[in-house]
Amino acid sequence: MRSKTVLLMSLAGAIVLLLASLSTNLPVNPTSPSGLLTSPTHFSHPYVPAPIPSGQSQAQSAVIAGCPLPPSQCGWSFNWGGYAVMGAVGSVTDVKGSWKVPAVAGASGSVCSDKQRTWESASVWVGIDGLSSPTVEQTGTSSDCFYGQLFYYAWYEFYPAGSVKINSLTIHPGDTMMAEVSYSGGTFTAMITDVTTGASYTSPATAVPAAQMNSAEWVVEAPYYYGFLGLTKVTSVTFTGATATIGGVTNSISGWSPNDIWLLMVDFNWPFVSTSFYVKDISSALGAGGNNFNAKWVSSGP
Repeated sequence: MRSKTVLLMSLAGAIVLLLASLSTNLPVNPTSPSGLLTSPTHFSHPYVPAPIPSGQSQAQSAVIAGCPLPPSQCGWSFNWGGYAVMGAVGSVTDVKGSWKVPAVAGASGSVCSDKQRTWESASVWVGIDGLSSPTVEQTGTSSDCFYGQLFYYAWYEFYPAGSVKINSLTIHPGDTMMAEVSYSGGTFTAMITDVTTGASYTSPATAVPAAQMNSAEWVVEAPYYYGFLGLTKVTSVTFTGATATIGGVTNSISGWSPNDIWLLMVDFNWPFVSTSFYVKDISSALGAGGNNFNAKWVSSGP
């Protein structure tokens, strides 16, 4: 199972290079007559692997990147950073995790530190699928710099269906969030609670055609909107209480070793310079208990 994942990551390299070169568009400014959005929302995308830099083996690249797991359990991505666990098709039925909503670093009042007044986003979520399958069932929060304005919000998404912003939750930086995505009786349900305020939301039970139920994730994401957005400069994110139920058994991330995978988020310069690492977000080794880790912003990247 692990080797299959690594093979998929490697074989996708050439295709990803082409996609990356076509996916660097900035979103249309919503203040213009042709603007498409007046406020941000999360736009998910399944995992997009980045190829191993030219001239390096996966083992060499894993060492240079500081991967805390064996090289076969290390992955590089243009849009996801964090951890995932692989399972057999149809086996993953629940994923849980908690985090504190990261604050946008350098923000002052309602003005972001983004001098170009473009859209940058940092989405933090737990979910099922998307690592090697075409759907993602997920819920989380976003910390966005949207054309000079600061936005924090919660959402859920059963990709490829559109994201749903959870307007009943008012999200603040530093709020502790607890989230869960579960599958039962042919439908998925996303549940998210702002532990700090006590407010919570449960999505309608929803069938997701083509869902494979073969992976669980705890991710910081640079979302996709006419190309992958820059990753907002945010304070570090610490996931805690990270568990996945696979085949009816619940374990921490490390409890599913060797099927746990460390994911490093890199930017589009990554494949072209073998001696440099263009990292956007890097995650620590798993802490005691194997159910917690820290994800640190490194750069916004293209």
